[in-house]
This record gives sequence, structure tokens and C-alpha cells, in this order.
Amino acid sequence: MTATTSPQATNDRASRLDELAAEVARLIKQVADLQQIHAERGRADDGGDQPPLYSTVEEWVSTYLLPTFPRPVGVVGMSRWHWCEQWWRHDEAVTRLTALWYGWEQARLQMTGMLHWLRELDHQLPILYGDDGPFRNCAMSGDLGVARHHSSPEMPAEPAPAEWWSWWD
Repeated sequence: MTATTSPQATNDRASRLDELAAEVARLIKQVADLQQIHAERGRADDGGDQPPLYSTVEEWVSTYLLPTFPRPVGVVGMSRWHWCEQWWRHDEAVTRLTALWYGWEQARLQMTGMLHWLRELDHQLPILYGDDGPFRNCAMSGDLGVARHHSSPEMPAEPAPAEWWSWWD
């Protein structure tokens, strides 16, 4: 016995098939739109296509850091804060300030990125300006007299014995 399908049932199936095809097409478009949004946000989060706001660490230090986070130089409470107008001659300072600049450039692109960056800044400033920091032998001009720059002496280092690092291989 062969089952026959009524024209109404055939039309209902075709109509349901068309509805499902339309729903699949709508979902495919929605997925594509969400993937595009995710890709764009990903580029913004990692700084992908964003050029840095400041082109050099020197520009960032003089245009942003020093005016935005001024610190008194000299005796402050029980400690002394140091700064060198020739900060760029201190390798340690350049390394720390460059790391802060790179971190700032990334943090500015993220919604809450500055929260972490400010903790880094709060950690680095006392090291940079402190009594044992890279500017400890320097003096500012102005009220403190004539500007003075003295690089800290390099620490001596003795080479390791010939086989010392062989465990690394």
C-alpha cells in the first residue's frame, strides 16, 4: 500500500522548509556580524592597528608623565626624591620609563587598563626617584643649584666558569 500525501501537507512541508532556510540564513548573518565585532574588539584590545599616541619615550616622558605626575624633588618627609634633567643618559631609567610608556600605550586602549598601569607606575616611581635610584648622584637646577649629572658606576661582573651554563642545553 502506498501512502499518498495531500497537496496541503506538501505545501506545509515546503512552507516549513522555507521558514527553516530563512532562519538558518538569519543565524549565519548574526554569527558573521558577531565574529566581525569580536575581531574588531580584539584588535582594539591588543592595540593591533592602533598607532602609539606618543612616538618616542622622550615625548611621552616630557609631554605626559612629568606634567601629569609631578613629584617634588628634594627632601620630602623623611626621604629624598631625585630627578635628572638628563634622564635619558641613565640606562636603568630609560629601561623603566620605556616599559612604563609601552604599558601606558596598551593600557589606554583597554577599558580598565589604566588600573593595572597605575599600580605599575606607583611601584616604579619610588624606585626611579628614590635614594637608591638611578638619579641618586644627580641634582636639579633651580633652587637646588646648578644641574649636575653623574652616571652611576657599573657593577663588576665576573664571567662564569666554562661549563657553568651547560645544564641549560
